[in-house]
Amino acid sequence: MSDVNARPGQARRDRAKATRCKIIDTAYRLFCENGYPSTTMDAIAAAADVAVQTVYYVFRTKAALLREVIESAAAGEYDPPPVGQRSWMKQALASPDGHRALALTIEHGVDIYARVAPLTATIHTAAASDPDIDVFWQGVTQSRRAGMNQLIAGLAGHGHLRPGLDPQRATDIMVVLCSHETFLGLTGDAGWSVPEYKAWLYETLSHQLLKAKERDAQVTEDLSYHGLLQIP
Repeated sequence: MSDVNARPGQARRDRAKATRCKIIDTAYRLFCENGYPSTTMDAIAAAADVAVQTVYYVFRTKAALLREVIESAAAGEYDPPPVGQRSWMKQALASPDGHRALALTIEHGVDIYARVAPLTATIHTAAASDPDIDVFWQGVTQSRRAGMNQLIAGLAGHGHLRPGLDPQRATDIMVVLCSHETFLGLTGDAGWSVPEYKAWLYETLSHQLLKAKERDAQVTEDLSYHGLLQIP
């Protein structure tokens, strides 16, 4: 195919992608502001300045659109790869340094919670009324635990876990402390800043999970590990 013929096709794909991204951004704003029941496909179309038929053509259902909104918000990008395939998670899983593995996971994992936090009420309402969203969110929860279990397995494999700590128990601790619920409780109800939560989570998990001889000498210094987890 010549460049002349290829360019119009690419231009159409670029326009379609731009329209899709605009719908996702608009839906994110409306879901956050108005909740799930009140945010109709018609309202999203009107706010995005596209035909409602376009919204249905691209996303089919409101549940499917909300799923894409959540995934894009969580990743901070459109069409994101699974968490396990993102560069920071690959680095955390491959790192022989337990402190760096924790720092990377907390720095980027907490950013996911921060981006999804405004959607929390919408997600809970949608999950209670829409089986598709309920199944999707259960899958998110299961995937989060599986990822943390994989990280804990890496820490155990490198001999970083504190003596007597079963990897399953270590996973339980991390799942509860590094969660949407704990993030919202401390940054929302208690008024902590996101950097404060990151620093507390890093220090707490270091003490809960890592060997004393490794954690005590480094945890204070590592609160600013590679510029991460630094309270202003």
